[in-house]
Amino acid sequence: MSVNQGKAKKVLSKSFVENHEQVTEDQAADLIVQSELQIRQLEEERSQDDKLNAAKQISKDLGAGYSSAIKYEKAKISFLLEKIEEIQAGNVNPTGNTK
Repeated sequence: MSVNQGKAKKVLSKSFVENHEQVTEDQAADLIVQSELQIRQLEEERSQDDKLNAAKQISKDLGAGYSSAIKYEKAKISFLLEKIEEIQAGNVNPTGNTK
């Protein structure tokens, strides 16, 4: 896995970077395991956060109208593109009413 050290150093605290510049392979592997466990715990806590889940549901509910309208407009575009393809292929009357 390729790691962009510049980005990592921007996220990490200066003290972490300085304290781990000379880390051994075993120490690095141990720290990775600890970080993976911490990530798993944080993701579990996040998934069980009632306030966060309620906020996500509110956002989903508020955005439902927009999502529905966008889906409708995309369906119109898809339908009309198919009609254009039919016309160009000569499968329909190309001299028909353009309105």
